[in-house]
Amino acid sequence: MHESTIECVEGLELNGCDAEIRESRISRIAVEGYDTSLPREDVDDALREHFASCGNIIHVHVPIDESSGALCRYALIYVNEEDEEKALRLDGSDMGGRILQIQSYPFHENHLENFFDPMKEAKAYRIQHTILVTCDDISLPLDVIKTELEKYFSAIGSLVYPDVTESGAIKTLADVYVRGHEGVEKALERSGPSVGGLNFVVTEVVPLPKITPKTGYNPRT
Repeated sequence: MHESTIECVEGLELNGCDAEIRESRISRIAVEGYDTSLPREDVDDALREHFASCGNIIHVHVPIDESSGALCRYALIYVNEEDEEKALRLDGSDMGGRILQIQSYPFHENHLENFFDPMKEAKAYRIQHTILVTCDDISLPLDVIKTELEKYFSAIGSLVYPDVTESGAIKTLADVYVRGHEGVEKALERSGPSVGGLNFVVTEVVPLPKITPKTGYNPRT
């Protein structure tokens, strides 16, 4: 790896090289029109099902006001850039008796932030998310790829490498653990060519486990 590349990637660890992050290969889409009175998990499930025909749904984010439990009128859906057009064609479609309004909302745009800002998680309550990352260039030695990956993603979270299969194939190169939606967005923005020239691909933000309410009764004494 050239020295200039190393310096730039290391600078990214100090948040000084964000301008060098290549344009993400993931498209962000804003959706409104769903029933905000439903539980967050139900809306998440419904959106995943509604957009399933568009390709791989990398992530769905339904913002919620942690204090009141109210859902934001806008949700965010993340798909591969080649699937964006299919997702946008669902504008005006019916989901559960509600007409959805769908628009492209690239990472560099912020005109909806006045809706999202009140829903931002408090720092102490940022949930850990798992991001699955792979690399489409398997011709390089694995240790070289890992070194570049760590330099590119270590600024936003920690990395764990799953065991390779018996054949030596790697389906997921690394699990990247990040905190809160802000961490997820930073990881998704990094999906694509790194400053070192490797193409790191975020394939999925693992959905959070559903919380099942505890049931039962306490007999009177």
